[in-house]
Amino acid sequence: MRPLQVLWPTIRQRVLSARHGLLCCDVDGTLAPIVDHPSRARLPAGTTRLLTRLVDLPRLRVVLVSGRALHDLKRMVGVRGLYYIGNHGLELQGPNLRYVNPVARARRPLLKRVAGKFKAALRPIPGAWVEEKGLTLSVHWRAVPRSAQRTFHQLLKTLTAPYLRRGVIHLTRGKRVVEIRPAVDWDKGMVVDWLLKRLAGRFTSTRHWITYLGDDQTDEDAFRMVNRLGGISVFVGDPRRRTAARFWLKDPQEVRRWLATLERWKRWNSSNSP
Repeated sequence: MRPLQVLWPTIRQRVLSARHGLLCCDVDGTLAPIVDHPSRARLPAGTTRLLTRLVDLPRLRVVLVSGRALHDLKRMVGVRGLYYIGNHGLELQGPNLRYVNPVARARRPLLKRVAGKFKAALRPIPGAWVEEKGLTLSVHWRAVPRSAQRTFHQLLKTLTAPYLRRGVIHLTRGKRVVEIRPAVDWDKGMVVDWLLKRLAGRFTSTRHWITYLGDDQTDEDAFRMVNRLGGISVFVGDPRRRTAARFWLKDPQEVRRWLATLERWKRWNSSNSP
């Protein structure tokens, strides 16, 4: 990976001259700091104002991509004009556009039953809890004490095994969380590609640019897709991490500074274009 801040001057002109731009950002760990409980996460006020300014720029669509449920993501951010993608790509809402993956929607009752079993089985594990998000589940273990972590992982393996054998769920491990999704051929990368095709139209293969910023394992599908599309994939975090991303930024503070730089240059370019 190469530092995005340092290499920005070499890719700036391509970004500014594109007919269409798609700026995609994960939220927790990318725009907002990771906290001990998802309900306590807050988007910094400066980042909220920056997103509002970016939405107003011509020829730019801003997309937030998250593992959060769509309604929770919109509640947390609250900026109009954005494209919101929730549940790792299974649901989307934006200006004149809505999408819910039909297979995931049909399996909501299954996920509800799975959640009930997991809640009962994990109750003896201190700090473990199940977050129901409609189309997916998150099993959190950030607060599980070290002495109980082995028991937690063994129990989770036992609980998920029957569903994995049946091929009805898919597991992804993130930062002290296990994501349980319906086994659907759909991910963050595929939904970003789907959205780009609908927004950019006939310019998809020529005069466009796409950037994706993310910090977690579920963002790897999006990094690979953006690389195939010739875009800019940016990992947020430790540059020693193995990732498909080609650029990196250190933390949400660096992300905010880079987005501010992008916003200034895009605004200047728009005001000086013939």
